[in-house]
Parts: sequence; C-alpha cells; structure tokens
Amino acid sequence: MKTSRGVRNNNPGNLRHGAPWQGLADKQPDPDFCTFQSAAYGIRAMTVTLITYQDKRRAADGSKIDSIREVIERWAPAFENQTDAYVAAVGKAVCGTGVCKGPDDETIDVHDYATLRPLVEAIIRHENGAGPLTTANTWYDAQTIDKGLALAGVEPAKRAAGPVPVTRETVGATATAGVGVAQLAEVAPAVIDAIEKQQDGLTSGQISRIVLGGVLVALAVFIAWSQVNKHKAGVL
Repeated sequence: MKTSRGVRNNNPGNLRHGAPWQGLADKQPDPDFCTFQSAAYGIRAMTVTLITYQDKRRAADGSKIDSIREVIERWAPAFENQTDAYVAAVGKAVCGTGVCKGPDDETIDVHDYATLRPLVEAIIRHENGAGPLTTANTWYDAQTIDKGLALAGVEPAKRAAGPVPVTRETVGATATAGVGVAQLAEVAPAVIDAIEKQQDGLTSGQISRIVLGGVLVALAVFIAWSQVNKHKAGVL
C-alpha cells in the first residue's frame, strides 16, 4: 500500500510551513508541508490548530467556530478543497458518536476529548485516504492518537470512583472477618489474664483459636484490598 504524503511526513493533518511547532524534524524535505519527529507531534499540531480555531478565530459569519461545518471551512477552504464533501464525511464520523446532531449543530467543544478525538481521526482519514488499520483514522493506533492529544493537553475525563460495589467477594470478606473476630473475642479474656499474670495460662485450644482468628482476619483484609484495587482499575 502506498503511504500518503501526510503519513510520510508524520503530519497527518497536512499542516503547511509557518508556525514553529514543537516536535518539528531537523530536516524538512517537503517544500510545502511540515515534517514532524513523530506522528504524535503531528497530531498534537492538528489538535492545537483546532483548539485555536475555536478559541481565537471566527467563522465566515463572524460567529464562534463551534460546528463541524465551521471547523472544516476554516481547515480546508473551498478554493483548494471540496469542502462540502469534507464536511459531510467528518460530520458523519463525529456526529455518529452522539456529540452533535449534524455538521451544522453549533454545540461542539474541541476541548472535550470525546468530541476532539473523533474529529481528529476523521480529518486524518479524509486527508490521507484509507490506510491499513481498522481504527477510525485507518493509519494510527489508539495509543498514538491519545499521545498526540495528550501532548496538546487533551485527555479522557477520569471516571469518578464510586463506592466499592457489594459482590460475593466483599460479602465473603465481611463474613470471614466476622468469624475471625469472633474466634479472637472468645479467647481475648484468657489472653489478657495470662499477660497480666505473666503466666503460660493459655490452653492449646485457645492458642489455635488465636491463630485461626488472625488468619481469617488477614484473609478478609486481603480480599477487601483486592476488591478495592479492582474497583479503582475499573474492573468492578
């Protein structure tokens, strides 16, 4: 498969020379378009450009750039692109995720990862044609896209951690801890009495209960700790 110019340049947005971008390669063999050290830096430059459009530029009618159509009209002006086809392709890809109703819906927020990522991937796909992968952009894996966005300061929203859910494991841990505490409670008076009298007054049965109770409590703590870690990792 022939690699596109943008992919060869690590510049999947086909940004032209001009701005002193971070991550530019030392050698710039392409006379028209930037060459970056890695695809992640090229994706970062795309991301920064799109954010700049919304924050500092204006649409043709003077309004804020906050729709797919306004973004693409700025990104790919009609004098050198088939803008309507570009808008249709990107609008279908981005609005298909549910973040907008259509390419003219003036509600998109390019600071939002859930909006920006499909927008970046759709632009990459349109600029470079079909690539060899099954990802939305067809040229880069998810890690490369996310690294480029992160370099521009855009990352997925962190999932708020709720209470640890009640599962069979947590119920079992509670029950195990209860049995262990009960075992210890039964022999606690004798232990205290033996310590106070500094005597070897504990029977073998009491010692066994101490050991068993300690083991059960430790097991319960381990189970509970495992469940909390799974919850933090998003498994529960």
